[in-house]
Amino acid sequence: MVTVAISTAPQAPQEARTFTFDHPDLGKLTGVVSPESVVQFRAIPYATIPGRFKRSVLLDNLEATTRDFTKSGFTCPQTFGSNLPGGGPFPGEVWPPASDEYSCLTLQINVPLACVKDGPSRISGLPLLTYIHGGGFVLGKIDEQHNTAHMVSQSTSSSPLVSASLQYRLGALGFFQTPEPESSNLGLYDQRNALLWLQRFASGFGADPGKHTVFGESAGAMSITYHMLSIPPPTGPLFQKAILMSGVPGPIGAPVPPDVAQGLYNMLLDTLGIKERGTESVAKLRELPVEQIVAASGALSEAGVFWAWQQDEEWSGKEKGVITWDKVPELVGNCDWVNEIVLGCAALEGQMFLDKIAFMTPTLFFQAMSAQLGANSAQMIMDAYNITVDMDQSLFLGAALRWIGDVAFDAPTHALAKYLTTHTTKKVYRYTFDIRNPFPGHGLYNLPHHWVDVYFIFKTFQFRYPRQKLKDISTQHAQLWLDFANGKAGGPWSEYRYGDGADAVIIVADEREGWVERTVAQDEELRELGLKRVEQLWDAWLPSVGQKYFEPNKFGPA
Repeated sequence: MVTVAISTAPQAPQEARTFTFDHPDLGKLTGVVSPESVVQFRAIPYATIPGRFKRSVLLDNLEATTRDFTKSGFTCPQTFGSNLPGGGPFPGEVWPPASDEYSCLTLQINVPLACVKDGPSRISGLPLLTYIHGGGFVLGKIDEQHNTAHMVSQSTSSSPLVSASLQYRLGALGFFQTPEPESSNLGLYDQRNALLWLQRFASGFGADPGKHTVFGESAGAMSITYHMLSIPPPTGPLFQKAILMSGVPGPIGAPVPPDVAQGLYNMLLDTLGIKERGTESVAKLRELPVEQIVAASGALSEAGVFWAWQQDEEWSGKEKGVITWDKVPELVGNCDWVNEIVLGCAALEGQMFLDKIAFMTPTLFFQAMSAQLGANSAQMIMDAYNITVDMDQSLFLGAALRWIGDVAFDAPTHALAKYLTTHTTKKVYRYTFDIRNPFPGHGLYNLPHHWVDVYFIFKTFQFRYPRQKLKDISTQHAQLWLDFANGKAGGPWSEYRYGDGADAVIIVADEREGWVERTVAQDEELRELGLKRVEQLWDAWLPSVGQKYFEPNKFGPA
């Protein structure tokens, strides 16, 4: 059973130490000191929402606030499931969290206390590290589980930095195109406003907006690539480095063409029982309680709708033309304002899709691939994953799970890494996260699944780990990301170069060795899994190059 929480007052932390800082442009702000070396300024509004399905408007002051930023803020309305898979609520956590449609565009800034305790000039020019949450563009929020404050605390021992995280509208509220102008990609425009706010005001907290690294997982990482495909604002690029964790747009996540966006709009209207079309339907949608919009978004997600970027010439510019899945590596490579990228995946990305393919047999799989791609491409995929029509069903499901994880995550990530290191001068650092989920209550317990790295990077789950080794891996994970943001000499680890072949270097999070550099050949030998399969998969898609919309994970006829 799921619960939707709307407009319940957020709760303040108990017995928290506060700190008031006089920002040179924003005035006095009160934050909470936690951990002891970090001040968290929570739920700072960065934009207003003039109406449902309207673009947000950037805020240039905080005059309408109480200037008390010690409390958690409202999230975007969404469907909240159980928090038991991650071990249950955190100490003092209120569940479900408070939500509000018009008060959710907030960000959090975590600053080393030493930066602000003697005024804004105490320390300046620090790198800025910003987290953009994932969740399939239908879930996600700022919370203690994803709080970068512990990373900032760790940074203060050597190379301090400032961190931020941001919220944006989700589901139909943020990734839904109505017949009205300027109604598409509202969630992305929210993100842009948050990044514009940081570009303008982060220096007052001691950060240098010209040393800005953004990182995100899944939909958060895809969001970052969407920004790299956009036209920078007149004020200049919004960040200079990127960390893409299990989220590069490929056939899944590529921009949706107008006819598909229109079909999605009609699906939402039908789900809500709205018969009107055109502008009259928008008026009807605005009359509905937000709970109904959220429920309909969830229903469409369950039906297989992926809320993502719609084709938007205003966002990406005319010269890029129609952006299809196969153009993404080249267009990201053409982004001349980001020259260093970390990218990688979890070791078993596809396991979360088990319920989507449990009914499938080898014969049905071949038929579905043939219907969408043709028999030749279907056979290439069968060969890449060692699938035969008469193979054992259990072995087939294992291969199919590997395939669907590659479709969604591994293949686009590899294609981007390959292109960037063979066609551009960008520095690329590649990783694999091969740590199993440590929480027995999780449905993917003991598996290195999609999203499992989120339980490690922030250090916030360390109190729940059953072994010290996992804590060490988590701390090292944070340090690698900090080293990248801080511009550590020589890089956080050795650069990945596709042209080095079997000698190309990646870093692997391994439960026995911790974070360890390996050549591709060494990793393939240890894991008995190579990268050849994803290249064969990509080659099998080549007949669909240039298609505006391509769904290789669709099991029925095209």
